[in-house]
Amino acid sequence: MAYLGDEVLGMLASVTAANAYRGDNRYLLPADTYRTAGLVVETLAGAVPGDGREGQAVVYTLPAWKLEALWDVLLVLRRTAAGDPDTDVVRETLEVVLGTHVFTPARTVERVAADLEKVAAVLMLDLPAVTVVATAVVLGEERGEAVVDAYREITAAWAEAGVRH
Repeated sequence: MAYLGDEVLGMLASVTAANAYRGDNRYLLPADTYRTAGLVVETLAGAVPGDGREGQAVVYTLPAWKLEALWDVLLVLRRTAAGDPDTDVVRETLEVVLGTHVFTPARTVERVAADLEKVAAVLMLDLPAVTVVATAVVLGEERGEAVVDAYREITAAWAEAGVRH
């Protein structure tokens, strides 16, 4: 999902900033909101271990204002994917951005919204199991049965949200 960062949200931020002189709010959010959401995705993509081993946990703290920016962008993308006429300029911009990159599989506005929803689902998962695993990681505790069970609960919630771990 790293493609969301600089390639999609970063480009959307650039186009929004370039058109800020219009003052007509065509992009629904300020460029900095798109940029912040893109940087959050990039940072998370860089924090996830690349070796693909299961059972790894990464504790990442996120300031509320960054989570709010990600959420605001997700709401705009949901509206765009649903065909809200107020988001026509956002859709056109995203279609140009998506059309200028060679993505495999092909990306659509709807796919971008769904992928950002998965990122949000991981960040906003609010289960007691998250606290158990985060505490174990931060304190460097051994993987006891309670931690393993909590991790399984988290990954089951991710799977339900469509997130692969």
